[in-house]
Amino acid sequence: MGYPMTKKELATVAGYSYRQLYNIDRDLPEGRKLFVKSEDGKYDLAIFVQKWVAYNISREASDDADIDTIKARHEKAKAEKTEIEVEKLKGQLVDVGEVKRLWGEIANTVMQNLIHLPSKLAPMLTMMDNTDVIADIIDREIRTVLEALSETPLPEDAAVQQDEETDEDE
Repeated sequence: MGYPMTKKELATVAGYSYRQLYNIDRDLPEGRKLFVKSEDGKYDLAIFVQKWVAYNISREASDDADIDTIKARHEKAKAEKTEIEVEKLKGQLVDVGEVKRLWGEIANTVMQNLIHLPSKLAPMLTMMDNTDVIADIIDREIRTVLEALSETPLPEDAAVQQDEETDEDE
């Protein structure tokens, strides 16, 4: 057996307080514990130093791995951000809020035009008896509403028009 010491003496050798070293030892798995008791109830300095060195090396290696993992995540996030920006520039990606706003406007316009059809058509059709003429008038008005829908600008066109309207307002 090597040089026998108490736990407090081993903590002094390691440059830690007894409490700090006790907490480290408590959290280690059974085969990697720092304090290994000998027959006389004390602890072997040589075994402690070997286990202490192994503990510090494994801790530094895990810190390096953590830093590498963090750097890899950061690089991946930067690459994804760049891909998104490129897709936006190519017109392959649009803002969800912009699409929702645009489709809300489209739905509102169609709804308003369809709601007004009966009041618009009723005076024209009141005195008519010819179903073909009535069907043509209804068909023409529905097509007018649908044409207005088909002329709705695409998101990038809508953004350009909105910018132009803002410039005109100023």
